[in-house]
Amino acid sequence: MLARPDSSAIPGPSAASAAAFPAWARAVQAPESEAEAAFLAGAALARLDQIVRENPPWAGAWRQRLALRAAAASVRRAGRSEDEAALRDALHLTRSDADPGPAGRRLLAWRAVTAGSAGQWRSAIGIAAEALDLPGDDALQAAIDAARACAAGARAAPFAAARTFELVTRAMAPGDRGGAGELLAGWLADAVLAQRLKWPFALPLLAAALFGSAGRRAKTDIADGAETAGVLFAYAKAAAHACDLSAELGRRSTKLAEAAPKLRAKGAKAALQALLDQDSLAAATPIAGLSERGTRRLFERLVALGAIRELTGRVAFRLYGL
Repeated sequence: MLARPDSSAIPGPSAASAAAFPAWARAVQAPESEAEAAFLAGAALARLDQIVRENPPWAGAWRQRLALRAAAASVRRAGRSEDEAALRDALHLTRSDADPGPAGRRLLAWRAVTAGSAGQWRSAIGIAAEALDLPGDDALQAAIDAARACAAGARAAPFAAARTFELVTRAMAPGDRGGAGELLAGWLADAVLAQRLKWPFALPLLAAALFGSAGRRAKTDIADGAETAGVLFAYAKAAAHACDLSAELGRRSTKLAEAAPKLRAKGAKAALQALLDQDSLAAATPIAGLSERGTRRLFERLVALGAIRELTGRVAFRLYGL
């Protein structure tokens, strides 16, 4: 786990993570040229870079929530119907040694890119390929080689990521089934972007921006052949969303910190840390110092205090998170 401050005194949002995303940098309309797309991507990623390097206390929940969004887009791209709520259920309702199903495996794939440091993507690529049902053949090796070359090259980070997406999509195209090759391309592009920016961890950005609409790649009005511009525009939108989400989680973590002194449970400190580290938790989630009943009571107390949310709306098997 990446180091972060102790949750017994959860810091509120800093100036970097709390500041609103600048309106002038927000991508609204499709750019008319690659230069405009590059400007928007650079502005948005520079803002995001400040937050990533800060590694805020809620970074774990932030990364996992972005992974959930990417996985939902990935599932739609494959023609499946599971939404974010169903993906959460697939993860929590499956035993640790059991198969979470095709949709659950895709969520694990996107979580894998965020789990370690940015330079460790090579050790996680097998998880992503398996989750996407991609064979370990020459095409996959060509995709990995292309990503390595882009990560080691001299292009500016957004252009290196865009080039990774283009090369991997091309390498995987002959046997691509249901867009799985494009999804792997997005996964690798995010890994290369993080490595080129020297981030402490990678963020799932590209898939949701490219495939979040109707399960197919987002269309732009840029001239034909401007694949790079399309990917840069997607990064501009994705980075803005990631900044917005970080600001929201920062506000929620402040409420969590305000509630902390009102908690008396022995395992409260560990529970607060888990809420900062995870997208969602069930009462059955093992937490040091707390029984399942104690965890449920603590979470319900935090919901009553407005410090966390119950995410399902169900009476039974409820899930909780920032």
